Amino acid sequence: MKACDWALGRGLLYAIATAVVAIVIASFVSGADAERFATTAYLAALVVALLVAIRWFFRDVPENGVRREPGPPFPAALAFASSLGALLLIGAGFAAEPGSELIAIGACFGLIVVAALARGGAFAAVNAWLRRGDRLSAATRYAVAAAVVALAARALFSAHAGDGFAKLAYAAAVVAALAVAASLAAPTAAGAAVRRQAAGLAAALRGPESPRVFAQTTQYAAATLTAGLILASLLPGAYAERFTTVAYVAMLFLALAVGMSWRLRNGAHAGSGDGATIAWPRFTLVVGALLVAGAGLAFNPIAEALVVCACLYVIVAAILKGSRPSNAAA
Repeated sequence: MKACDWALGRGLLYAIATAVVAIVIASFVSGADAERFATTAYLAALVVALLVAIRWFFRDVPENGVRREPGPPFPAALAFASSLGALLLIGAGFAAEPGSELIAIGACFGLIVVAALARGGAFAAVNAWLRRGDRLSAATRYAVAAAVVALAARALFSAHAGDGFAKLAYAAAVVAALAVAASLAAPTAAGAAVRRQAAGLAAALRGPESPRVFAQTTQYAAATLTAGLILASLLPGAYAERFTTVAYVAMLFLALAVGMSWRLRNGAHAGSGDGATIAWPRFTLVVGALLVAGAGLAFNPIAEALVVCACLYVIVAAILKGSRPSNAAA
């Protein structure tokens, strides 16, 4: 009950702020934009009235004496401003669609219910249940839960908006099937071999060569991303789309390399900064090859997957090669 009262209070605060800011914006703009923000303020006012009526039933909720320490003011203010801006944009978007007022109000109360469940520890309990057992069992449960949630979202949204949720449910089902297959193969000789290889790779990731490999990956990915965006802005449409795709994939590898470098920063050894030294002829040749190969194979899902797998193989091979005893002794 206390979590519900807290969630209703936060919802009331956001609803009042949304109504006030929307009215202010509507008074400074004109035309269709003014009507949208005025409608947003009207919807926020309805939510305020409903929340005040609902909170009346929670007026006798006793205080439990447990209060969280206030956090830093800037992150809290930034979170509140960001959430308020998102509510204004979403409200203006709903106002542009006829008959979507009830959907907007329902979405607001849905967020309040989610906040109350999170405050009450329901999500933490579900997460603890999903994490039970070994990693493959936990991965299977998470994938099945993601597929169920995506299918439920697909049923709630329109056909066009729900296509993304259907694809997400399909991907989660594939992950669940792979996890089940891995669980069945784990007791076999092939499963034991895979576990040994995984243990070797984990040990190699903790070796002194791993930070240098990810530092070089960061350099190559950042250069490919920058060059791809520059070429996409200079070339005509068909070629621009191809180099934009290359830049997108390079951004994913950049995020991977930066994340792994951050993860391994405490285990960096002397010489792990060797990746900062760039051999420019080879560096330029590799970046150019990545751009040409990526642009040539763009829009072909199988070819794109093969290129991504090849790049991942090169990274893993470099880590394993650097972790060999002969290289470590040298």
